[in-house]
Amino acid sequence: MLSAAQTEPDASAMLAALATLRKTLFSRFMAGVGGLLALALATVQTILGAMPATSLPTVAPGEAIDAGRWRVAVLAAKVSTEPRPDGYRGPQGKASLSVDLDILNQTSESSNVVSRILTIDPPIAGLEGSPTFYLLRDRSILNALHPGLPERVRVVWAIPAEAVPPDTVRLTITAETFKPRDNLLATPGWFNPKTIAAVTLPLGSAGRGDGS
Repeated sequence: MLSAAQTEPDASAMLAALATLRKTLFSRFMAGVGGLLALALATVQTILGAMPATSLPTVAPGEAIDAGRWRVAVLAAKVSTEPRPDGYRGPQGKASLSVDLDILNQTSESSNVVSRILTIDPPIAGLEGSPTFYLLRDRSILNALHPGLPERVRVVWAIPAEAVPPDTVRLTITAETFKPRDNLLATPGWFNPKTIAAVTLPLGSAGRGDGS
């Protein structure tokens, strides 16, 4: 017959073993759930990444769209060997691919952070570097856009003069979201850039346009 002294340690050992088993099973269960969530997230990202660009909402040329920090209307595009708005003709052997747009700064501060608004998608072969933004009102390189003041802007890329551009150019528009307090920086600002729409424009021939 077992004494009480022999029974109590056995019971304690059994309870400890059960507790360890329970923790192990719970840890494995949570690891499995985490793995499934990671797999689901990866699958969703893969599906979204594989979605054709044409699945974006499309806007017509001249149609204004709210892009958070900016309100934008893409107007026209052309390839030209004419001087840029400030009179600069560009490097020897280069033409210019330009896109005209109307922009309204919807914030309370002046800003020149406009380079992320437009992306040529799909890219055009031979297009070089980052574009230059011109303020057509002053016929000069854009310094800043002021709150509540609509402006017409020309975005200019360099392209080899001998390049044969496509008949149309497709541009995507990127929006940002204002956050009063960013989780990482703990400061207000415009974050989370997201492509929200696309517009397709006929691409005028070299030398066409008023060069304004």
